[in-house]
Amino acid sequence: MPNILRAYILIGALSVAVAALAQDRAKIQAGAEIYAEKCAACHGERLRATGVGFDLLKLAPNERARFDKAVNDGKGQMPAWGGVLSDEEIDQLWAYLRSRADG
Repeated sequence: MPNILRAYILIGALSVAVAALAQDRAKIQAGAEIYAEKCAACHGERLRATGVGFDLLKLAPNERARFDKAVNDGKGQMPAWGGVLSDEEIDQLWAYLRSRADG
């Protein structure tokens, strides 16, 4: 394969990666704003539990279904956010949490 073709392929792949990264950053930023407004009072400003809410940094990548259920239906003292937050907002919250999580 000629070097010029390899260069074009590499540039194309990098362009796609940069665009995806920008979308991820926008999603994470949107999630951070939702978290600050809706979640931080109970789950802590830095996602560390204040004694009231679950420590969200402990959510593992494979616990998305658990997260969705708790957010939508509520759990314990946590109110249900289903119908208040859209699926897109819940996805943004998850992206923010995963960007900061321990697991």
